[in-house]
Amino acid sequence: MVKKKGAVAAKARARKEAAKSVPAASCPAEQPSGRVLLPDGCRPQKGLKNLGNTCYMNSILQCLNASAPFSDEMISRRPPVSGGMSSALATVFSGIRGVDEVPGSSSAFDPKPLQQQLVSRFPWFRGKEQQDAHEFLRTLLGSVSDEFDEAKRGAEGSEEVQDRVARHFAGRFCVATLCWRCSRITLRLDPFLDVSLHLPALPGQQLVGAMGVTSAMAAGEEEPPPGGEADHEDEEAEERASSSKKAKGRKGRSADAPAAPAVVQPKRAKPRGVWGAAQERSEIVESTRIYVGRLVLRLLQAESGAEAEEQEEAAPEVTTFEIELERASRQKHPQWGFQWSETKCKEEEFVLCGVVEDSIIERWNLKRRAMGDHEQIVCIGDRLLEVNGESDYKEMSKVLRAADKVSLKLARNSVRPDCDLGRAQAESDGEQERKEQEKAKKDALRRDFCDSARLCHESLPRVLADIFGPQPAHAGASDRISLEQCLHNFSMVEALEDDYKPVYACAGCAKEDVRRTYASRRMWLWPGGLPPLLTLQLKRFRRYRDRFEKSSASISLPLSLDLGGFALSEERLDDLRPFVDRGLEVLQGMGETSLKYELYGVCVHQGTSMKSGHYIAFVNGGPSLDKENWFEISDAKRKSCSRAEVLKAEAYVAFYRREGTGVEADEAVATGAEASPSRHGRADDEEEDDGGGGDGE
Repeated sequence: MVKKKGAVAAKARARKEAAKSVPAASCPAEQPSGRVLLPDGCRPQKGLKNLGNTCYMNSILQCLNASAPFSDEMISRRPPVSGGMSSALATVFSGIRGVDEVPGSSSAFDPKPLQQQLVSRFPWFRGKEQQDAHEFLRTLLGSVSDEFDEAKRGAEGSEEVQDRVARHFAGRFCVATLCWRCSRITLRLDPFLDVSLHLPALPGQQLVGAMGVTSAMAAGEEEPPPGGEADHEDEEAEERASSSKKAKGRKGRSADAPAAPAVVQPKRAKPRGVWGAAQERSEIVESTRIYVGRLVLRLLQAESGAEAEEQEEAAPEVTTFEIELERASRQKHPQWGFQWSETKCKEEEFVLCGVVEDSIIERWNLKRRAMGDHEQIVCIGDRLLEVNGESDYKEMSKVLRAADKVSLKLARNSVRPDCDLGRAQAESDGEQERKEQEKAKKDALRRDFCDSARLCHESLPRVLADIFGPQPAHAGASDRISLEQCLHNFSMVEALEDDYKPVYACAGCAKEDVRRTYASRRMWLWPGGLPPLLTLQLKRFRRYRDRFEKSSASISLPLSLDLGGFALSEERLDDLRPFVDRGLEVLQGMGETSLKYELYGVCVHQGTSMKSGHYIAFVNGGPSLDKENWFEISDAKRKSCSRAEVLKAEAYVAFYRREGTGVEADEAVATGAEASPSRHGRADDEEEDDGGGGDGE
């Protein structure tokens, strides 16, 4: 009881401390110093302290800090909400860059104010469990964007309040949906803050066919997890090895005692010398004795069998008897308690192989035995002849399932059956039949779905047949996937269905009282809505059966990414235009913005499981690839690295910016510095003295 009160008091103190610390820690961000960078121009100056499994947060914050001009604006401009998430984020950016620190300070920055803001709004981030870095990224940017929206509503639409998240990260997809029934297309624009990319199939795995029908759908098979079953086996092997190392480390070792093996116990060594020779001779003698004994037994059985054929005896006498069973209800007693021979059931015969404990038939036998009526006891080997007058195997099975009162006629041989009855099979309660019926029904829906897709694709005009056609097999090394292949896979055609049932509500077909139809969908990046900062998540984790699988596929990230092949072009839009039924009015202003991007940040997950592992970040501290300055940052540790090390990393979230964006951001910072010369040199030191304690705690 004392422990419980102490825990409650500790939580109360923690809440009071959090309430006091958050506004105070946010003060420097509410009144930013105006200085964005140190004179060397490098944004990642420091690491971040790990507050207990917060590597997921630290890696994303380092990548966002390198996301200029978004991070520059968060520092240099007043936040929309006093003491909110945006204030705490600006404080972290300032702390990473060291702009408010005493020159020469190299200690890691403490992001605790931001974490307190996070857990106060989103309790599932509380504690020290591993979290998903991409989920944190979406939560953080969504919260900052909401604060800008609230400030804009409070300012009655003032142009001075702009959502910096939307301006730098938000883009739009163009989605084309084709109805299989009327072959008309609906277009719409969907917003995004980041793009989640499924990993494409490796050569030899399933591909996407015409209209979005996968090879697994066509074959009626379950889709494999990303990376295949090998990843699952590798993960289990690594988990076993990890647990064995932990177990090995926990065991105490003495100086003169050999270390015990961790997982597999080795086979006991055989004795050598005279003792070994004696044991080997005894083993040979024993194996020979067993072999000769079996050979003699087979010869005797063969002779007795021949004699039995010569002196054939009369067939054993068969007697029949009848019993009556009754149950209160099928809900209370779904089964009578018979266990039939599985071997005989395949021959469509009911031969008793066992009795279920505490069942109706066992209570019948106990009662007959107590009354001395042994002839009415149902025994192993008895054969069921009739159930309520039905003698057909399937009909008897139905009556046993459905009836609450049954009259059974059984046959018994005068001698025990000499054949092997095999394994016991419980009587059917109808569940297996229902599953088979559901499977057959689903298979019929699948065949109808595949036939509809084939007929629709064959009837489409050539232009639409190409757009909604099969996925081409990608070329290249089989053990490495390129980011361009992931983007191609993202824009591939997808079938809209739910367990092979139609789900699309077509506006044109609704006029003909058709509520749901099959449909196919394709998505492109909308060139008029691409953001300056593009975030790509590689979906390495997927729920497969009762667990999450991680694909460890090697994905090559290009330093320069051209999105021209993944954005909707004017030519493609002209091909779609004659068949569009709705949505052309939204496709205005495709724009002429550049579609070339460059890599500036990578969030990496190290490990094989979603529940464990470690996140690190690779960021380019320079303004562009021409003036690159790469760093590998793992929580508080920060070190320079090469471009090759970045490209070898197992990327989970990749950060790209439009070419020239970083240079423009640095020029804007330099222009601001020239306009405010008092913020450099000695005046700068004075400002640090006035607000030097504003970094954190």
